[in-house]
Amino acid sequence: MFDFDEVIDRRREASEKWEKYRGREIIPMWVADMDFRSPPAVVDALCRRAAHGVFGYTAAPAALVEAVVAMLAGDYGWRVDPAWIV
Repeated sequence: MFDFDEVIDRRREASEKWEKYRGREIIPMWVADMDFRSPPAVVDALCRRAAHGVFGYTAAPAALVEAVVAMLAGDYGWRVDPAWIV
């Protein structure tokens, strides 16, 4: 369960959406930059990866490649060879 009532003030952080309108009576409501905490599962996964200490490129899981190919076909009608996905 997430607490969507928690107010997180990001105006004094390095936040593009808040810096852009600093000092103005504007509430930026960007689509991809939410002011909610990330789900615990996402934070935990990032912490595990960071603790590993190696940040090289990883292979894309087959399920991800299949999802991208299906999305491109469904959204754009594109026929993409899975080998093209890197």
